[in-house]
Amino acid sequence: MTKYDPEEDADVTKIQAAYSSEKEWVMDPKGFFTIRPFPKEKLIRVRYYNVVEGGYKKELLIEGKTAEEIIQTIVRDKLASSLQHVGYLGQELMKAEVAMELNLDFVQDSPLDYERQAEE
Repeated sequence: MTKYDPEEDADVTKIQAAYSSEKEWVMDPKGFFTIRPFPKEKLIRVRYYNVVEGGYKKELLIEGKTAEEIIQTIVRDKLASSLQHVGYLGQELMKAEVAMELNLDFVQDSPLDYERQAEE
């Protein structure tokens, strides 16, 4: 294992990471996604909802086996317009993939509970 050497970064500016979803979250004008793993099928299904006048409309169902292939599809097809949204989706998709692999319950926007197994 590599040990961290602070001298390696002595000449660069350090930024302390911070984020408040209550203060900084902004809805992506292109729409939103719901994410759900299906462990028996070894698939993650993502529904894309487009924002329309008076609400939203379900437009697409994206299916994939990994977080990477789904997020790359979303980026390639330009379904998200903000870096913040793409970062969030990558995080949630990776949680869904881990939950599926470990047979854990997955709830979007909530931390993984490593004690709670998914229902069969």
